[in-house]
Amino acid sequence: MATDRRPRVSIEVRREQILAAALQEFSHKGLHGGSTVNIAKEVEISHPNLFRVFSTKHELFVAVLRQAFGKVETVMLASGEAAEGDPLPTMSDAWGVLMGDRELMLILLQGFAASEDPAIRELMHGWTQEVFERMEALPGVGADRAHDFFAAGMLYMVATAMDLPARAEHDAWADRFLASGAGPASGSGPGF
Repeated sequence: MATDRRPRVSIEVRREQILAAALQEFSHKGLHGGSTVNIAKEVEISHPNLFRVFSTKHELFVAVLRQAFGKVETVMLASGEAAEGDPLPTMSDAWGVLMGDRELMLILLQGFAASEDPAIRELMHGWTQEVFERMEALPGVGADRAHDFFAAGMLYMVATAMDLPARAEHDAWADRFLASGAGPASGSGPGF
């Protein structure tokens, strides 16, 4: 009788592996186009075992979104809340770092795109409200600056989805576009 000598993987490690594979799948294909079969294959588990960790595809998609929200919170919002003086330049720099993770930008856009689903719509609404209100409450920011910063961040999120940062080295328009809005007139750099 053959025995499987592979080390057992803890449920926490398996969960993180599934979330990483799901981020890749859902960020490029969305909630409806993403395949749990592909995710299970990527993690090298059976499809039924995937559903032992996440009961439904919807639950897995929501977990990926929540993980993305957490990354934005820890990298961008927390840095702005800890900043001395005007928090927006610090948050702008942090958003620039986050833009380096194209899948993160894509999954956030996929969350907005999946908002025809009432539960996803409420999740995206709640997250957007939380980000806006936390920015708005920062010293010297207020509603107007938070709005402009958030809007610029959304624009740069779309630019990252189009892969403009990769094109900027060889495409003068992409380079100008990405550099625009970061001057003293904007007061907030590349934004949220």
